Amino acid sequence: MGQDDHLRLRIIEDHQKLDRLFKSVEAALRQLQEEGADVEVLDDLREDLRFALDEMLEHFGIEEEAIFSHLKEALPDMATRLDQLEAEHEELCQKTTRVRRLVAAAHQGAAALNTEQALEVVAEATALLTRHNRLETQIFVEALSRLDEAGQARLMAALSAT
Repeated sequence: MGQDDHLRLRIIEDHQKLDRLFKSVEAALRQLQEEGADVEVLDDLREDLRFALDEMLEHFGIEEEAIFSHLKEALPDMATRLDQLEAEHEELCQKTTRVRRLVAAAHQGAAALNTEQALEVVAEATALLTRHNRLETQIFVEALSRLDEAGQARLMAALSAT
């Protein structure tokens, strides 16, 4: 397996976790929509959203600090696209936080859960994540082809840390 293949697999594996989490959140929201408020489902949903946000913050932080900063230094012409990825990281976290707040308010009895709104935000986040994953993969594969051997090794090591 070549470095390009290894790189693609690594990115796919990392982002599949988030894909699965968003699918789980969507399924729980649909269950709540169909069956009404359920404290256990709200608890699970709140936990899934906390976990998703923690995973994103950790993963995105490593990418931005260890990978993006290296690529911006080694390949400055990629800075605009890398900045776009960073903005998308922020947007994904904001969308997750928004759904988390809706669920927390419903869990505390402060407001009924607006499942339509929550599902809409989850759908937006899922679509953004799909586009983001595609762009990130393209950028990393291009970077791998342009970096010297030491730069490639550093990129692969940083990806292994995510």
